[in-house]
Amino acid sequence: MQFFNQKTFILLIPVLLAVLCYIVHKTIASLKRKRAEELFTNYHKDRIIYFSKEVNFFGQKSDGRIQLRGNGSLLLTPDELHFLRWVPKKNIVISLENIEKVERVNSFLGKSKNRELLKVEFSNQQGEKDSAAWLLNNMHAWEQVIKDNLQE
Repeated sequence: MQFFNQKTFILLIPVLLAVLCYIVHKTIASLKRKRAEELFTNYHKDRIIYFSKEVNFFGQKSDGRIQLRGNGSLLLTPDELHFLRWVPKKNIVISLENIEKVERVNSFLGKSKNRELLKVEFSNQQGEKDSAAWLLNNMHAWEQVIKDNLQE
């Protein structure tokens, strides 16, 4: 009797796919945790006003319409709004002094998810007008805490 006959092979495929899915899921979860911790540990805990471990980034206007969206972590301090995209890794640090407007929009750079996005308009490091947008689970809280810290 041959061990790897057609029936064994057919039964083995779903098991291998399940193992592969499990490994991919664990790897992604580990990467999320590592990147969120990396952002969080860059700041003293007394300086962190607000933090979201997982947000969906819709892009930065200065990078153009064709760019990678992605998930990442978002953090607010008294001085800056800091976003760290997980893969590929990208940091966006926006000084609160440079933020001109915070608003909710339905789409950004032609992309939408049928939910409101939080759009932040700011002057970038070159002094040019720029903007970025995120899909956040706690939209109202983020909008309010950013606006409150802009007024101070």
